[in-house]
Amino acid sequence: MKEKNKKAKKILIILNIIFLFLNIYFIIFVLIPSTRATLRKPILYLYPEANETIEVKLEKDNLIETSYPKYNDGWVVEASPDGNLKINGKNYYALYWDEKSLNKTDFKQGFYVEKEKAIEFLEDKLSIIGLNEREANEFIMYWLPVLEDNQKSVVYFELTEEREKNNKLIINPKPDSLLRIVFHVKKVNERPNNIEEQQLSTFERKGFVAVEWGGINYN
Repeated sequence: MKEKNKKAKKILIILNIIFLFLNIYFIIFVLIPSTRATLRKPILYLYPEANETIEVKLEKDNLIETSYPKYNDGWVVEASPDGNLKINGKNYYALYWDEKSLNKTDFKQGFYVEKEKAIEFLEDKLSIIGLNEREANEFIMYWLPVLEDNQKSVVYFELTEEREKNNKLIINPKPDSLLRIVFHVKKVNERPNNIEEQQLSTFERKGFVAVEWGGINYN
């Protein structure tokens, strides 16, 4: 009888341990959202004042998942004032990559956007930030379908200073003007009550200009 009780206690202890590990797994991998996301389609435009050879690197280039043209310890490009880039005789309009990102926003600041007003919202905010027409058009063509699919979204613009802290862009020669944008977007069911409207600064273009935009979709 005592042997049976001992076995029963051992089985109970084992079951409790298994139950505890299952709970820990559930909390870590299900209830707590992942801190890693993918920064989609950062593209970089370069506008030197004259034809120039420009070297471009990311400080944390180990975070790059894919790139085009291929990132080989950086890019070396022949850039023209009109934005055309040439590498190994091939022409490109921008440098492209996807990047692992540990920087996620809590959307305490930002904007609430409904599908019907998505185009108006993007055109207005991108104009305020300082994208030119071509850059804004390409940004909108990429992110408008996300906002429309969501129906209702909250968004946040991570701008140059914050982006530089997360993964510095190293450009040689150094641009006179640098604009970097990460567009954070998340689907919601209703307008949040606690979101504070983000105040956007306007980018001033002067001299050698470099512009980057990308984004993170939390859906």
